[in-house]
Amino acid sequence: MLFVREAELVNMHWDIVKLLSLGVDEKFLQESNITPEQARDLVKGLLYLRERYADQIGQ
Repeated sequence: MLFVREAELVNMHWDIVKLLSLGVDEKFLQESNITPEQARDLVKGLLYLRERYADQIGQ
């Protein structure tokens, strides 16, 4: 059980780093207290939007 929790924390850390690299405000992340699932969903959503509209945002 502890291993699952540690893996979840590692994934959450990666998601937070990725969100910061995508331009999400650090203060927002600190104050929002998002769950690991919410962080993962936000990363997926932002990556989808970046890919979907890459031609419009110059990537």
